[in-house]
Amino acid sequence: MARFIAEISSNHNGDKGRCLELIRAAAACGCWGVKFQLFRIEKLFAPEILQASEIHRLRRRWELPLHFLSDLAACARDEGLAFGCTPFDMEAVDVLGPYVDFLKIASYELPWLDLVRGCGSTGLPMMMSCGMADETEIRRAVVAAEQAGCRDLTVFHCVSNYPAAASDCNLAAMGSLRGLLAEVFPSAAVGWSDHSVDPGVVSRAVEHWGAEVVEFHFDLEGEGEEFSGGHCWLPDRIQSVIAGQGDGLSSSASGPSDCDGSPELTATDSESDERLWRADPTDGLRPIKVVRQGWQANRVADDDQPLVLMLAGGPGLGHLARLLALAEVLRADHEARILFLVPDSLGAEKLLARHGFEWRAAEAALDRLIKLAPSVCVFDLKEPCVELVEGLADEGISTVVIDRPDCPAADLGIVPCYDWQDQQNASRIFGGPEYLLVRSDITRLRPTEVALPGPRIVVSFGGEDPYLLTEKTARALATLPDNPPVDFVVGPGFNQHRTDWPSAELDRPNYRLITTNDPLETILPAAGLLVTAMGVT
Repeated sequence: MARFIAEISSNHNGDKGRCLELIRAAAACGCWGVKFQLFRIEKLFAPEILQASEIHRLRRRWELPLHFLSDLAACARDEGLAFGCTPFDMEAVDVLGPYVDFLKIASYELPWLDLVRGCGSTGLPMMMSCGMADETEIRRAVVAAEQAGCRDLTVFHCVSNYPAAASDCNLAAMGSLRGLLAEVFPSAAVGWSDHSVDPGVVSRAVEHWGAEVVEFHFDLEGEGEEFSGGHCWLPDRIQSVIAGQGDGLSSSASGPSDCDGSPELTATDSESDERLWRADPTDGLRPIKVVRQGWQANRVADDDQPLVLMLAGGPGLGHLARLLALAEVLRADHEARILFLVPDSLGAEKLLARHGFEWRAAEAALDRLIKLAPSVCVFDLKEPCVELVEGLADEGISTVVIDRPDCPAADLGIVPCYDWQDQQNASRIFGGPEYLLVRSDITRLRPTEVALPGPRIVVSFGGEDPYLLTEKTARALATLPDNPPVDFVVGPGFNQHRTDWPSAELDRPNYRLITTNDPLETILPAAGLLVTAMGVT
């Protein structure tokens, strides 16, 4: 009997409750294991791609929050399932170690041997998919895993087309794969990673070609992020396949003549273009460098793009987050090229990388700004910027200031608060947080879009919270009679400034503290109410 693994991929929709439902549904279907994916887009795609492609930037919505891992692993084991995950970078391998029962190398990362070795060196059982790979690439990856210390390996034959036609599945390649493994890793198992959603293909892979493990993409009801791709199974259909092993399901429309195909270990015609979008072996980022160069050349050649400089500075990441909201709109609606000038901060760099923006760690100086020849400079700074704004105005460079009504030389002022009034300059000011809170990863998480058993309140005032708004909010919420559950999101710098944390105000069983480099990263789908320095959403 084959072991079946439910690949959740990104069908969790960023919702931990949905993750737990998927795990329980996989167990009810008769699965042996369940698997998730752990990636961050700035470590998955090259900067050239994130800067140019909104589609790739939006994949940050598919990321699995790190603080889910403990609960997901516990749930899987309570259900009698093995818990696995696919790491897409070296850091993810280390993070996953304490939680998983096995690690998986994705087809797109198979050429990145450093990642293969990193997984192999953990001593955990290891799996790898070889979609798009040729025999030489498969051999290299298997040898690299074995030499790194892997002793328990499963290699999946796979066609990386979503969905994969039965005629492209080439199940006969499983026989060739078994022969290759007999040479270099005799104890390794052979499996089938399915993208066909065809019971006949799966049954043929198990009953005729001896697949010992079957991996399949799994969704609950067709509302997962990836279901529209056409490669995901629903519970009732996969349950009948798992229960029907050995009952002749291979006699369905997709019989041997349709799905056996060629025994050759090579990419199919349908996969040829995708090979270029695999991780480059030198740095592990997608796509390979020759493709990135083409994207960068296209951007450099476009000299008509206006350059907008964004200057952010202040405690935490609040100023930067506000500029990001504006920058997203300028890039999407006006095709502007955005360059951020930020303090030398790891948190700032990570946040900008996640959104695909260029940046430089530099202090604002008038001569440097003029030398860059921007079309517009946008300031969101804690300190006064009157002299800079006046100097740029003298050079004919347009300026925008945020929350600095003391800059009359600016062409536009944006005041992100409800109560500031200046009748004299009212015609030049756009007020209100609605103007700035336009990020898609916030607006998509409205509670009306997600079925929630009990929404939590999320409180986020940025990294260091110098005004202690977190504790003040905790104290206020504690007076509510219904005792609501609350997530307090703070940055790593907060603990350094608050040695008595957690305070008495937060010593409540329904309160939870989340520390992150990006306060917006952990604004969860379960947020029924979002409280930030820019207002209540």
